[in-house]
Amino acid sequence: MSDLHHLPARERAQPGESLCSLIRRHALAMGYDRTSQLLSVAGVSFPPHLDHLSRGPPLNALSQLFDQDGDQLLDLTVHHFAQRLMLVPLGETHLDVCDSKTTLRFFTSATTHVCPLCLAEPPAYERLLWSFRGLPICTRHGCVLIEACPYCGERLRANQLDMARCHRGCDLISSVHRIKNGEMLSALGNLEMAVLQNRPLTSDLPDAAGFWWLERLASAAIRTPSWLSRLRETHELPASTSDESVAWIAAGLMLQSWPTEMNRFLDEFQTVAKRSTLSTGVGRSFGLLLRDSQHLERFGYSAPADALREYLAAHFTLGHLNRKVSLFRDGRARQTAISNRPWLTMTAASKRLHLRHGAIAELVNRGVLDGQLHPAGRRGRSIGLISRESVERLERDQQTAIPKNDVARTLGISRHPVLELIHTGTVRNAVRTKVGWTVSCDEVARLAELYRQLPSLNSDRRGWISTRDATRAYGQQGLTLARIIAAVQAGQLAARRDPKQPTWRGLFVSCADLRQLIPQVREALDQQSGHPLNRLAKTLIPGRPLKDVVLRKWIEAGLLTGTKQGRVWRVMSTEVERFRTSYCLADELQATLGIVSTTLNRWINAGRIQPVYARRTHPGAGASVFRRADVEALRREIAV
Repeated sequence: MSDLHHLPARERAQPGESLCSLIRRHALAMGYDRTSQLLSVAGVSFPPHLDHLSRGPPLNALSQLFDQDGDQLLDLTVHHFAQRLMLVPLGETHLDVCDSKTTLRFFTSATTHVCPLCLAEPPAYERLLWSFRGLPICTRHGCVLIEACPYCGERLRANQLDMARCHRGCDLISSVHRIKNGEMLSALGNLEMAVLQNRPLTSDLPDAAGFWWLERLASAAIRTPSWLSRLRETHELPASTSDESVAWIAAGLMLQSWPTEMNRFLDEFQTVAKRSTLSTGVGRSFGLLLRDSQHLERFGYSAPADALREYLAAHFTLGHLNRKVSLFRDGRARQTAISNRPWLTMTAASKRLHLRHGAIAELVNRGVLDGQLHPAGRRGRSIGLISRESVERLERDQQTAIPKNDVARTLGISRHPVLELIHTGTVRNAVRTKVGWTVSCDEVARLAELYRQLPSLNSDRRGWISTRDATRAYGQQGLTLARIIAAVQAGQLAARRDPKQPTWRGLFVSCADLRQLIPQVREALDQQSGHPLNRLAKTLIPGRPLKDVVLRKWIEAGLLTGTKQGRVWRVMSTEVERFRTSYCLADELQATLGIVSTTLNRWINAGRIQPVYARRTHPGAGASVFRRADVEALRREIAV
């Protein structure tokens, strides 16, 4: 060790150079093939990554080997940034050495990152700042740092001597990708100035707290693939940029536009599935960000916690906020912020409106109340938050609301049409209270005014039909008074009013418009209540109309499921689709297999295929029915 100072190479460190780069330049100057040959002269073992070297025998050996002071060499390692990265309570003395956790948080160790344009400028050396995870782009040249060869995929090795070429000799300078987005370069430039000149990242986050929160935001961003994909597309990042690098860029942009950009990110981050399979709860929505912000607050830096509290109180709708949430646990002012937030729980809303708890979800689904409903757990439960403004608005409307019987008398219709108007949404702001349905006076006045604004019907009533006669003629097809009023309100029916009748009882509608509306009404009724057999028989098998008696036989045989409503059989649309995908008739089978009826009869007698419904098994069967699965199996058998 006493002869180390006689080594011929005497390279001096360049501004911002890393220790690994200095060792590499010494090895090149002395003609070594690898840096390990030079380090072996020191006679001590070195850690895998020399830029993480701390005080001790290896550093002392390098000090003698290069004839430089140990503190000067330590300044070439990650410990140069210790005072800006080591988090300590507000007001305490900063540390001058990075611990292992801080080193792993902020610096790369497995790979080497370089800027080819910087290496092309003499003197060629690597910057210590290139290993900082938060700066994956060279702000001087505006290009993405390279960690692997874009041609062969070979990763750069820390012990190779020529960093401008990969291990296989590919030129890295020709593959430079420049960034043109000024917003990104500005954000990373501010971050670089904060690292090098000890400037705060934001006015609210001085010292190491800003970098500590930057790393926490990057950790959250990497768990939000949709946010990273949007960032790649918006800022035109190359596909070779790793998700980790994009996440750090995203975190830098959040601090650049603090806290607006972070709030936009939280809108998306809370929807990403976390480890728990449950969908609600603050912890399940924001991961560890709440705990991390509380940790900073205990150290005296409250900006992240304050921003998150403000965001939760205004925007969080996936769960309830109460004193159990860590950010609202201490302090009366924080607990008051929960009670004054613009959202109410369904329980609080039901108590304030004097309604059943289950009625709140119904009002939200009908659009009477504004809110968010989410499933909670695996037992069919739900959780919801209701807008305080919508609750107050409905509370004011309820003070002047009138019962449904009074609504019926005012509009000149019976109670049942009023209920149908409520359930179909034609009458809004209707609430089912403990004493029955009530409707806002404004809503009743709106419907009454709608009738008064209709043109009067003259003495010539040709082409017009009263609602009483219309419902009698088309009632079995689903036409009701409520449907007529809704169609008039939507402009689908031309209407006139009887000048002698001041209520909806004197309504007349156009016969021509009514004939065009009936098919839509019939289709809506079929979707809701099911298809009657007389109409379904004509459309069940496309291109093959049947008789309704055939469908009754299929229902008795269990091929088709129907429900009897009075004297009418009805079949739901889902059952119709199931039948069509499960069964076919003989003519479709013959077309699929390319055979004629005699061949089909011969195959049936031979047992190659059997109908599930035919005259042999069901006397009086009108048509033979085959399973599509059997037809497909026979088709594959024929193809072989």
